[in-house]
Parts: sequence; structure tokens; C-alpha cells
Amino acid sequence: MAYLITPKALPRYVRRYARAFSWKRLGNFLAVLASMGLSWITRRPIVWGRPFMLMVEPTNFCNLKCPLCPSGNGEMRRPRGTMGLEDFKKLVDELGDEAFMMMLWNQGEPYINKCFNQMVRYASDRGIFTFTSTNGHFVRNPEQAQAIVESGLDEMIVSLDGVDQETYERYRVGGQIERVFSGVRLLVAAKEALGSQTPLINLQFIVMKHNERDLATAEALAKDLRVDKFLVKTAQVYTSADAEEFLPEDEQYNRYEHAEDELVVKGQPARGCKVLWYSSMVNWNGAVAPCCFDKDVDFGMGQAFNGRSFDEIWRSRAYMDFRRQVLADRNSFDMCRNCSEGYRGMFSLIKEIKG
Repeated sequence: MAYLITPKALPRYVRRYARAFSWKRLGNFLAVLASMGLSWITRRPIVWGRPFMLMVEPTNFCNLKCPLCPSGNGEMRRPRGTMGLEDFKKLVDELGDEAFMMMLWNQGEPYINKCFNQMVRYASDRGIFTFTSTNGHFVRNPEQAQAIVESGLDEMIVSLDGVDQETYERYRVGGQIERVFSGVRLLVAAKEALGSQTPLINLQFIVMKHNERDLATAEALAKDLRVDKFLVKTAQVYTSADAEEFLPEDEQYNRYEHAEDELVVKGQPARGCKVLWYSSMVNWNGAVAPCCFDKDVDFGMGQAFNGRSFDEIWRSRAYMDFRRQVLADRNSFDMCRNCSEGYRGMFSLIKEIKG
């Protein structure tokens, strides 16, 4: 989250986090950082506290068919489904006193889950910072926009990736760019009508070969739409064919470099991963993965909704062994070699549009 906090926006985040402050959350935060530091020094996993950031997948269904997304391109191997409200509440009840942020998305469109606004409200009422990412197609009228603002959502990313229908649908297959524009305008209007500063709206542009010359136009659109921030994101690819088709020519917007005839992410550490100490990924059916880069839960750590406590999963043999291996050599996992940790948080540019 730190990668989205610009100096200009800092006062808004300070006010929001101040409302979420508790001594219990602070104690947990310090315990996590201390155990992470000791783990780096000793090169063995030491885990104190619980994750203070949590990724939660409301659903892995999506209305679009994006070619680099396992959910959209049909390559996802795990079952499809939607998280139930009671399961979500159980998770919040168990971890909410220590967690200060929930990032509510993964491999799907969150607003397909009809309970999503209720989920946000439940977490927000516990003082948890709530953050989501959407393709913007499910804000179709003023009532839906008002419901999102009233849910208490703190921040959202709205994916754009094009400046007209032709460039937009080249990646956002099945989408309609005018729906994105309309949805953003409805949200901005709802915020103004309700006198709300939240959710902060970030318009995100993934730079690819077919759209890299449209950056200036995309930023102008962000200003016209009166969003809060304009984000320029780098693309993740999985194959050399993907790289040839989608990676931009401008190196500043490419997270990869060539090393011994292999594409590798720039700036990756050889050992360790901070995420394994401060965050976790809970998918729609309760399947716990180490992070969102484990798209198919190939490294399943346990089931959060089958009666087992999250603490048991967090300190399980599977989780500790995974941490131990990553501390020794993160390159031993293909998933970790294609992770953006170390590369400027995935974003090449974060520009404040509104103060």
C-alpha cells in the first residue's frame, strides 16, 4: 500500500489510519516487523503476530476475458466460486483486531459478489482500511455508486488500459470503455453528493505494446474524470509469446530484463520475501495461499473456513517450510521468480490528480 501514498495524499491516509489505530494493532505490527528482522538475520523463519495486511478474494468469476489473466483467459485450474458473507465475517472476527488493511480482490471482479458492499461495511466498521480493484463495469446507475460510497470503502483502483474502444478491448476483451467512464463519473458525483472524500479513486493504466503511446491521453482522461490518482502499471507476462505481444518497447515501463536468455524481473532479491511475514491470501473458498502470485493455490497452506483457526495455518509446517525455502533461495520457486517484489511495487508512475 505504501507505493500508492504520495506526499500530497499523506494527510488523508494519516487521518484514516488514525481512526483505525489501536494498541493491539500497533503491538502486532511491531511484533511482525521484529520477527521479520530476526528471520533475515538468522536465515530461519521466526513468526510473531498475525498478518497486518490481508488479501481476500470475493470471487474468481469475471465478466471480461483479459488475455494475461488466468481468470479471463481460461487457464485457471482451481474451482470457480464466490465467498459467502458469513465466511467473510468469520475471517474479520478472527483477524480484525490485528489487521489494519484488507485488499479485497484477486482473480476476479469483486462486484460480481452481490454481498461485496456488505463485506466492505463489515470490515470498515471494525476500523479496517478497505481497498479494492475493479474493471468499473458494475457501477451502472447513481444508486449503485451511492451504495459503494456508503459502504465505507477507503480506496479503489479502476482499470482503464486504453483511451478508446479499440485500444481498450485489445486487452480488456468483452469490455466497454464508455461503461468505465460512466462508472467513474457516477462515483465522483456520489462522493460529492454525500460530501465524502472516500473512496479515493485511482485510474490505472497498464502499459503494453499496443497502448504505450497513449499515456499522455490517458492522463488527460484521468484529469477530465476528476479521479484522485493516475497509476501507470507494468504488465506481468508468463511466456515468451506473451512478452513479444504485450511488453512495451519503452524500458521504463517494462518490469523485465533479459538474463541468460530468460526474462527476469528487475531488482529482485535473491533471498527472502517480506510478504510472507506481514500478509496472506485468502481465496473465495477459504483456501489460503502465500500471496496473490499463487494464482492456482499451488502452494496451499490450509483452509480458513473448515473449522481450523487462521493462527494454526499461519504457523503451520507448510507455511514455515515455504518461508524457510524462500529465505534460502527464492528463485527455487517459478512463482517467486515472476514476482514484482523489488521492482518499485509494480507502478512506474503515481500521479496525484486531486489534492
